[in-house]
Amino acid sequence: MFYLFQAIAIIFCGVAGAYLAWVVVDAFGWSGISAAVVTAFIGMAAATLLWAGGVALGKALRRLD
Repeated sequence: MFYLFQAIAIIFCGVAGAYLAWVVVDAFGWSGISAAVVTAFIGMAAATLLWAGGVALGKALRRLD
């Protein structure tokens, strides 16, 4: 069951990061290959930060070892 929750958390962080990146790039009105590269970078960075924040929160609440 633990692995299922981790998989769901990874998918959630990835989707949230991708959505945030899309909103940022769309707000600037960028398009093309440069926009795709920036979207990928922002999305991966946001997903990583969300994952790290979730792990830190889980440890702070003593839900994770």
